[in-house]
Amino acid sequence: MKASTDSTASDLIEQRFELLDAVTPQALARHCPTAKVCTFRHRGTIYSQGTRCNHLFFVISGLVKLARISRDGREMMTALMATGDFFGPDLGNPGVSEAQEAATAKGPVSVWRVPMQEFRDLLLHHPALGLRMLETLAQRQRQMERRLECFAFKRTEARLAETLRELSKGFEPRCEHGFGTHIRLSQQELADLVGATRPVVSTILNRLRRKGVLGYSREYVCVRAIETIEQMIGD
Repeated sequence: MKASTDSTASDLIEQRFELLDAVTPQALARHCPTAKVCTFRHRGTIYSQGTRCNHLFFVISGLVKLARISRDGREMMTALMATGDFFGPDLGNPGVSEAQEAATAKGPVSVWRVPMQEFRDLLLHHPALGLRMLETLAQRQRQMERRLECFAFKRTEARLAETLRELSKGFEPRCEHGFGTHIRLSQQELADLVGATRPVVSTILNRLRRKGVLGYSREYVCVRAIETIEQMIGD
């Protein structure tokens, strides 16, 4: 699915994208002249695994699923990017890189798409922006280390609770189904993030639904009692 590209880079500042708040629209237009704001429908492909791409993407609104696809066609979700996050096939390569994962829209999505070489030029002229990106990448690394620690030392129920807590902090704060926090994920996608099989995660979700802690369908999970989720983590 193709994206529309009817906005310019300066529109991004008007939407108050936090990471780029310190960069003026004039600087964005000067250093990133071909950057565009692109929109995608639910399940729209931003880029496919194995395709060559030289762009960096910043999420303005919506959620983006990153997933690896095996040779036999099985998909494993690796991350969920929300408003304020950035992603790309190879953040350290200014040239054309082969995407190691697929990026897909979860619901309507708007992203700022900028050629990697143009963004590197922006970073050279705005070192404070580079520092903020380094801080963001360091935070992601800490989150990944914590996730690996959970895989090694915590039971599946605690890992599921920790994942739900992390997702609940920034994703769709009001639920359209009468609950508290709405997370647009299937059971299989949630299982991928937790590092467990779908039947095991489904069993835990069923138990939590009977207790009134959450509700779910094939494409969403709604957290009703975040306090109970917090207690399940056992920090």
